Amino acid sequence: MKIIHCSDLHIDSKMETNLSSVQARKRKDELLLSFEKMVEYAKNNEVRAIIIAGDMFDTSRVRSESKNRIKNIIETNNDIDFLYLPGNHDADNFIEQFDEVPKNLKLFSDNLISYEYDNVVISGLKLTSANSKNFYQILNFDENKINILTLHGQIANYSSKTDAEKISLTKLKNKNIDYLALGHIHNFIVDRLDKRGVYCYSGALEPRGFDECGDKGFVLIEIEGKELKYNFIPFSTRKFYHVQFDISSYDDWFDIERKVLENLKEIDRKNVVKIELVGNYKLELEKQTEILERKIRDEFYFGKVKDSSVLEINKENYKNDLSLKGEFIRSVLASDMDKELQNRIILMGLEALKEGEKL
Repeated sequence: MKIIHCSDLHIDSKMETNLSSVQARKRKDELLLSFEKMVEYAKNNEVRAIIIAGDMFDTSRVRSESKNRIKNIIETNNDIDFLYLPGNHDADNFIEQFDEVPKNLKLFSDNLISYEYDNVVISGLKLTSANSKNFYQILNFDENKINILTLHGQIANYSSKTDAEKISLTKLKNKNIDYLALGHIHNFIVDRLDKRGVYCYSGALEPRGFDECGDKGFVLIEIEGKELKYNFIPFSTRKFYHVQFDISSYDDWFDIERKVLENLKEIDRKNVVKIELVGNYKLELEKQTEILERKIRDEFYFGKVKDSSVLEINKENYKNDLSLKGEFIRSVLASDMDKELQNRIILMGLEALKEGEKL
């Protein structure tokens, strides 16, 4: 038996934090189409069930065309069961799209529900403030079955906003769980739960920001007899890259520009890239970050530059400088302001001096 474990699709997410309105609309459609392509993959690879471990949608305000497309995908793939666990971003109004809930849409609720496929049992529970502390006590899985438990929340290694999102791995040990299918964390994570089973976050199907870099996709579970295997399948339409570039050893901006672009050559043009400049730089370095950002945007679906580099000023260089610039820098450096504020004031002051020279 083959099973797909996915989560955190966040369909109809706004996507406008980094992208233009046109790009955001296209990216929003890509999130929806990625789910459709995954179901096509399931169909072509004889997958029997798809576990959606929460956050299929992003908010309660979901476009009707998105709901209708998901509805059509489920109804036209009746050889595949869709086991849907609502997450903290999901709204129940999706189910209202159906005149009658199709037999292949299996729903989980805040009561433990299990679905059996011969020797495989897939269970799930929506965590709430009422059940999140005590549900461990009701777990009693048959040791002779392959047991998959689906939850949406954060294990103790991560901070959580509410008690309902907290999951104790310790309390899930020795419950005859073979595979703990988790949702909520957007990166693929897998590790041992106990001697018998593993816990796994499938991660998001598609990235939505620069805090979600790396491969995104789903987990393919294959069960033969009493043996369970799993593999992460990278599947996203685009990838987000956050590349740090240390400018400390450079005196020439154009060398920086050339090297940054050279380092990006291996990244596919369809992807989204952020360059973060780090390290220290000298006052003489004339940055042109806006031009660099335009070049990156021309090369990729979207690109941006963040400048986190720190100005490094050698006081000795301006000790005997009798110019207005030298006097200004000395007076700022002699103040009791912190270094970051000193640097900002120096840069602003020098820019004002440049503008004054143009007049």
